Amino acid sequence: MKKGGAKWGKYVACLAMGAVFYLAAEAAGRLETGLTKEDGIYYLARKPCGQGRAGYSLYVDGLQENPVPVEISVGEQKLNREQGMEILGTAVELLCERIKGENPSLSEVRTDLSLPAELPEYGLNLSWESEQPELLSSMGLVFGENIEQGGEKEDGNPGAAGETAGRDADDTGKTVYLKVRMTNGIFDETVEIPVTVFPPKKGAEAVFFEELAAVSERNEEGGRMMLPSTVGDHALSYREAEDSGNEILLFLGAVAAGCLFLKEKSDREKERKKRENSLLMDYSEILSRFVVLTGAGYTIRQAWRKTVEDHEGKPPRPVYEEMRVAQNQMSTGISEAQAYEAFGRRCGLRCYLRFVSLLENNLNTGGKNLKNLLEAEVENAFEQRKDLAKRMGEEASSKLLIPLFLMLFVVMVMIVAPAFMTLG
Repeated sequence: MKKGGAKWGKYVACLAMGAVFYLAAEAAGRLETGLTKEDGIYYLARKPCGQGRAGYSLYVDGLQENPVPVEISVGEQKLNREQGMEILGTAVELLCERIKGENPSLSEVRTDLSLPAELPEYGLNLSWESEQPELLSSMGLVFGENIEQGGEKEDGNPGAAGETAGRDADDTGKTVYLKVRMTNGIFDETVEIPVTVFPPKKGAEAVFFEELAAVSERNEEGGRMMLPSTVGDHALSYREAEDSGNEILLFLGAVAAGCLFLKEKSDREKERKKRENSLLMDYSEILSRFVVLTGAGYTIRQAWRKTVEDHEGKPPRPVYEEMRVAQNQMSTGISEAQAYEAFGRRCGLRCYLRFVSLLENNLNTGGKNLKNLLEAEVENAFEQRKDLAKRMGEEASSKLLIPLFLMLFVVMVMIVAPAFMTLG
């Protein structure tokens, strides 16, 4: 029995707790509905003033055979005349605090006010009207700069006008009455709220420039202009501007030097590449002349001199200039081997180093197999020249792509621009 009671007791406790929660929820639901019945008449409770509308979900019996579900929205409770007069003072204090915006209080207003259209705490709609719209509009816009002009017009005394003009405009304010009508359809009351409007407060910098403009017109016949020594409570001092901005010229000079260095380096590289291409293009021609001349019985030195002499009077070419230098060296007593070796080093290309090596071997061996070696080298030289011509043609075609792309861009602009102009 004890075991059975312990076993079923847990389930009974769960059911009991569920029933308790159900009854509590039903009771709370009945409280929330606010539906009451008195003398056979049903009533729905309104929410207190300022809490908004109340919504109810009900079933209506009697409209049809089955209950009809309906959703009913009930407006909040409104203040009557007596209740409105009781909370009027509190509502005005709340409004005075709420409408001041960024101003410290309504007794010193320099920036725009924030005028609400309703006071939700009491369910009141508000409408505003300004006594002097030129100083304070019905939307809360402040025009404090008009105060000084108005003062001069009202006062016909020249001395008073001069005194007013000489006074700091920040200390001159004018009271404007702002009318607010508070209503909810039952309660309707209009209240006047005094607002003291001041001109916009000028910063020390603005005052300084105004004073500077004024002193610049004084004593124009003198050779100097006296600068203001004080602005309000601020004592002023002056010094020459140290930062002239001319440091940028040093930077531009360094940039120009860097650009010039890069340009000279690029020019040297282009000149070196141009010289190498010229040497490679002329290599096969030099070898061919040597094959022909040595085959006709010329020695290497005689073929060298003949090649140099035949090129005289023609446009200068790097390989012939270097050969002329080598010829002059041999004429001054330098040995052929040394002149040929120096020629190969000045040219700096592997093909010319091979050519010089063949000539030096010829000097050592007495001319055996020179013709066959030169003919084999000529074939390699012509193949090398063909490859070089092909590569130069490819480089030239790639350079032509730049103007082609520029032309394509111009054509695209000519096509697209009218279309955009038509859309506009």
